[in-house]
Amino acid sequence: MSVASAVLSSRLRIALRACSVAGLLTGSALAAPLPARPATVGPSLRPQSPQPSQPRGPLTDKLNKLISDGQAALSAQDFSKAQSLFEQAFRLKPTPDLLLLLGKVADGQGQSIVAADLYHRYLEAGSVGSDDESVESLRKKVNAVPSSVSEVTVSGLGGSFLLVDGRLLGSLPLNRPLLLSPGPHRYRLEAKGTSWESDPLTVPDGRNAELHLTAGGAGSLIAVMTINSLAILSLDASGLSDDQKKLVEQSISTVAHSEHTILMPPEKVAALLANEPSTCLASTPCLDRLAQKSDVRFELMYTVKAQGSPLQVTIRAALFDVASGLFAAQLEDTFAVDALLASTSMLTRKLFQQAIGHPRGSLLIESSPPQAKVTVDGRVLGYTPLERVTLSGPHQVTLELFDHEPYHATLSVAQGAVAQLSAQLQPKAKPVPPPPPVLVTLPGESSRSRSLRWIFGGISLVSGITVAGLGASALSQNGSCGDRPAPQNGAPCELLYDTRAIGGGLIGAGIGLAVGGSLILFWPSRKPRQVAQVAQVAQPVP
Repeated sequence: MSVASAVLSSRLRIALRACSVAGLLTGSALAAPLPARPATVGPSLRPQSPQPSQPRGPLTDKLNKLISDGQAALSAQDFSKAQSLFEQAFRLKPTPDLLLLLGKVADGQGQSIVAADLYHRYLEAGSVGSDDESVESLRKKVNAVPSSVSEVTVSGLGGSFLLVDGRLLGSLPLNRPLLLSPGPHRYRLEAKGTSWESDPLTVPDGRNAELHLTAGGAGSLIAVMTINSLAILSLDASGLSDDQKKLVEQSISTVAHSEHTILMPPEKVAALLANEPSTCLASTPCLDRLAQKSDVRFELMYTVKAQGSPLQVTIRAALFDVASGLFAAQLEDTFAVDALLASTSMLTRKLFQQAIGHPRGSLLIESSPPQAKVTVDGRVLGYTPLERVTLSGPHQVTLELFDHEPYHATLSVAQGAVAQLSAQLQPKAKPVPPPPPVLVTLPGESSRSRSLRWIFGGISLVSGITVAGLGASALSQNGSCGDRPAPQNGAPCELLYDTRAIGGGLIGAGIGLAVGGSLILFWPSRKPRQVAQVAQVAQPVP
């Protein structure tokens, strides 16, 4: 054999050996078609398009056998056997499709939260099938997770398998946080034939947390859980485009997460504020109610304005500490729009560093009488007696109670100390009542006035009667003959009297005089009475 032939033969053997190893390690985990499963177990996906044939080997055959037997056990609703077979298959080759099958097993066992977690990570892996109806069914199961379930980000030995309460849930690093029910859980890592297990560690109710798993000695697993804070983001970025606003939100969220703070999704914020007033996020008592319902710790308030040429961006950022009811940090900066994301990240990091590093103490405020409204640095914190965590440093305190004088004080709080204030509220001085009015007696009708009234009334009454009588007499002559001597033998009268006008006038005038006179005579006399004296304004001396 020539040297060239020997070299070629050697290279060929190496290539064949490499192909054999590749076939063992990377063979298709799902080469065999998945048998149908009953609808009671959970949704199934349509088979995906055929994949190119790959080399077969003992590992691939074993994997396919485990999957096939697991699916048969799943169809027969033998969930314990199916779980064991799928977990063995996952340890051979961790694929998203096996997460789906493990989720179906958990679903059949009534473990809805575990199933939702496995479905969620399957969907996030992006290798879903073509059955849109089944995918939508999985998403509904994920979205139906109750609010008490916590999201736990797990970090640990890369490539190791993670088991929670004895159930295999994936391999590290996970593509998204675990969904865990509140309560104690036991964690185990498996890698290269070695396992480490932790003592029970309690997951809080509905909180975001970070779980750090470290292998210890003698098979022990050190589990450290960090509870992430929740924050509400209020962003006013009217001067930015929608894409820029979204990038700013992502930048703030990334920095907040690095500070163990999770921004609440807008839909959860809307659900919290559903029965609250529109001014809730600016009211400390209202934020206290939100914190009791959801453990909100911070409110991040950003105002972004773009102006000038070249375009400049001014950001005002404030971090409101819900526990103290005060602003823990406030910053402002102006920079070029090209540096928007980097500058937002830098400003947010400074904001958290100032706020979290701000020392704290406590306030204990009492008043007599109690139930006085307490305002600290312009924020209403509650009513006396009040005991609350606060930021260290000087604070302007105001107590207000109805019908009492406001109480103002400057209270200095030292780090880790309790600053006490006991205030004696003074009632407001009652206004001095006005002096009683000076009464002046007005005299009644005098005798002289009464005599004159009777005289004029009597004259008027008699005159009216007389004039009315003359009018009646005149009317009685109306139409009579005035010829003298009177015509004889039916001769016509040349002068006839017409006294209607004068007679009627005299009667009307007479009646008026008679009525007026009667009123003057019989009108009641004016009696003496008392009236308040009008104060006289002093006139300036010229």
